[in-house]
Amino acid sequence: MDPLHPTYPMHPMRTDDHRVDFGTGLPSLPVAWEEITRLHQQLAPSDCLGIIDFKVLPDPALLRLSPEANRNLRQEITRRLAAAVRLRDSLFSADHWEWLVVLDALPSSAPLMLAMMKFDALFAEPIPGIDGSPLLLRVACGGTLCPEDGTDARHLVQSARIASLSAERDGSRSAVYAPSMEQSDSVQQLLHAELPRALAGAPGLAIHLQPQIDLTDGACRACEALLRWQLPSGESISPAQTLAVVERFGLRGNFTRWLLLQAMQVQTRLRAEGIALVLSINLSANDLLDAELPELIEQTLATWELTSDCILLELTETLMIEDTEQVIEILRRLRQQGFHLSIDDFGTGYASMSYLQRLPVQEVKIDQSFILHAETSDRDREIIASVVQLAHKLGMLVVAEGVETPEAAEIVERLGCDRAQGYLYAPALPLEQFIAWWRQKKSALA
Repeated sequence: MDPLHPTYPMHPMRTDDHRVDFGTGLPSLPVAWEEITRLHQQLAPSDCLGIIDFKVLPDPALLRLSPEANRNLRQEITRRLAAAVRLRDSLFSADHWEWLVVLDALPSSAPLMLAMMKFDALFAEPIPGIDGSPLLLRVACGGTLCPEDGTDARHLVQSARIASLSAERDGSRSAVYAPSMEQSDSVQQLLHAELPRALAGAPGLAIHLQPQIDLTDGACRACEALLRWQLPSGESISPAQTLAVVERFGLRGNFTRWLLLQAMQVQTRLRAEGIALVLSINLSANDLLDAELPELIEQTLATWELTSDCILLELTETLMIEDTEQVIEILRRLRQQGFHLSIDDFGTGYASMSYLQRLPVQEVKIDQSFILHAETSDRDREIIASVVQLAHKLGMLVVAEGVETPEAAEIVERLGCDRAQGYLYAPALPLEQFIAWWRQKKSALA
């Protein structure tokens, strides 16, 4: 019998099965929700279910792994976890560096804590042979019980995630869920209460537009949609914090639909004003694992009577660390539908240009960290020049992010970048201000 689960073998399945994580061969989070529901329905009155959220915490060493080493490390973690669970238990992939373990028929909470201690001990010593050197992982476990902490599968998974976040914050490495963990995080709870209302149309959450400038003639050819959120109190919430709330409370699907709706409304208004620009929006890792994403975007475009050439989809480079057939198939489908694809923040993560040859992308955006120091750093200028040269050989457009001074603009133009964006030209602007800026820019170039 398979040690992971009697139904789900640990090997790649067919490429159209979005219920499987292709990096590990494990069933994905939606399958975990179904399994928790099924096991709860069959649970004996004296028993309980244990749900454990196991995370590998962010570490600079992970950023330096090659795609192959990254994939091998995830598989090694999966192998160790699988060997540690009982035959009756189930193992799932919840996210790229997150696993979910469902422990069936527990007599009390004691085995839950013991299991988390066991998982923690598995990674107390460095893992050898990953990209040539030992790697010591930082991990955190959070556990919750059914029915003690609830019976809804999604609620239970979120409770386990909250417990693992608590363990990460206080350095305990393992924690069992308690309601006080949520009560102590009043800001997160406020955001959790406000975000669904904002996604449903309440004022405060919006996208602002930052222009991209063609370095050959100074014209604005495109713009990027950047997230802005202001609470009723007037407090501004950063995009990173907003997206963290989206992921923590399982609102990714709602957020993606909101973002697409906002993008279509913006494009419709721009077209009505005679402004024909490509609008770029950002996709998340979870978006790329959704097999229905291409159809969702296509249907949204059709509803607003727009065509795919008016939207560019930006993929953060760190999302592309695993060129699985699942991800590549979604990207190919998007390309077949006419969408242009861009790799954002290039240079900060895992990818090499040879790696990008396997991905159907048309644009590379050089991360602003290289642009900001280009005036004083020979090394950063060399990196920019190398990216430009290789990207152009692959037929890709190159955009420089974070251009703030005329000197930086002159450097990226001289090094061969095609476009630039940054505060030198304009910050991210609300739609009405962007339209006014565009008209002024067009008039100045006339």
